[in-house]
Amino acid sequence: MEYLIDTNIIIYHLSGDLMVNDFIKKNIDKLNISFISYIEVLSYNFSKEEEYSVREFLKIFRLIDINKSILEKTIEIRKMKKIKLPDCIIASTAEIKNMILVTRNIKDFHNLGIQIVNLYENNKE
Repeated sequence: MEYLIDTNIIIYHLSGDLMVNDFIKKNIDKLNISFISYIEVLSYNFSKEEEYSVREFLKIFRLIDINKSILEKTIEIRKMKKIKLPDCIIASTAEIKNMILVTRNIKDFHNLGIQIVNLYENNKE
């Protein structure tokens, strides 16, 4: 099964979270990100050196662009549940591409009919 990695998981990795780092290493050949996560991550105010490193890191993921099916699913979900547009696009991408969404942000993706993995669910910080 393929994974769609949410923006918050990438941020945790960049912050040195060992659990996330381990998950990424173990599943490196199954990792994808939405174009939305790519934009969100690179919108942070990094130094030039940090941004270069982040861009290099993001190359390990298959980048999923929007298509007509994802667009239509996004519209459908937004009519049902008023979640933020970026989250809605990510959820639609996971559903259309039949991927498991890896996120810590469970509440926004709850009851959307997508598979979700929360790496932190059984781990206390």
